[in-house]
Amino acid sequence: MKKLRIVWIMSLFVLTWVIVIYTNTLYAQVKDPVEGTVKAEDGKPIEGAKVILISKEDGTRHELITSKNGIWRKPNINPGMWVVEVRAEGYTGISITVRVFPYRENKPILVTLSPTQESFLSKGDSLYEQEKYEEALEEYQRVLAENPDLHLVYERIGLCYYELDDFENAVVNLKRFLEKEPQSKETLLNLSIVYIAKGDLEEGMKYFNQLDEKSLADPQLFYTIGIALFRKRQIDGAIDFFNKCLAKDPNYFEAHYQLALAHINKGDMEEAKKNLQKVIELAPESELAASAKRMLETIE
Repeated sequence: MKKLRIVWIMSLFVLTWVIVIYTNTLYAQVKDPVEGTVKAEDGKPIEGAKVILISKEDGTRHELITSKNGIWRKPNINPGMWVVEVRAEGYTGISITVRVFPYRENKPILVTLSPTQESFLSKGDSLYEQEKYEEALEEYQRVLAENPDLHLVYERIGLCYYELDDFENAVVNLKRFLEKEPQSKETLLNLSIVYIAKGDLEEGMKYFNQLDEKSLADPQLFYTIGIALFRKRQIDGAIDFFNKCLAKDPNYFEAHYQLALAHINKGDMEEAKKNLQKVIELAPESELAASAKRMLETIE
């Protein structure tokens, strides 16, 4: 009898062990849906936001897009730790880590995205591109009043003042931006252009000389300075910068055209003809080429 009892106890132990193993396996296979909502700071849902789910255990990846109501849902997801990355155009992305539970309902994941600085400026930028400088200036000033820490707007305001020939206010606002980003090549260049436009060539070149010419790969930088110098009747300086532009890009036909005009101003017709012919060679269908042909007929 004792022997039979021992066997019965052992059988019970084995059965219990099998049940535990089966239960743990079932527990690991249970999959529940996970869902969430993406909203802006004002509470409005963000449609079209990309939600990326990445398993921290095996790297499994799922990509989802939010609905009109800012909602996303992923059914049948493995339990465990997941990284949730949320991105949307015009907003700063966010990444969080959540645990997905297999044995109870998972709470919705609520994410609030903050707009990027650039998104505040989109309306003003659109007006600026349409050359509606007064309207753009009003929009930028409105944005600045509502967001006084948004330093990006100072450069935009400065450029609007420049286009409106208010050079003093242009300088003030460009310098405010430069205080926040002292290494900004674009702002140093813009300050240089504004000072040259207001007749202060020395101050303008002071800002330009803070740039490392060797590191400036964009030929337009030199072209823009050349144009500013030419408008101020600084012909030799303009020729120098147009040549620097062409050293970066020999096919920059606009620089050849402006160089021709500069040489005509100096009475050097041979150099003017060479550059006009180069415009026709490089861009035969352009308006500048048509103008170059008319000028060559006049010169010859």
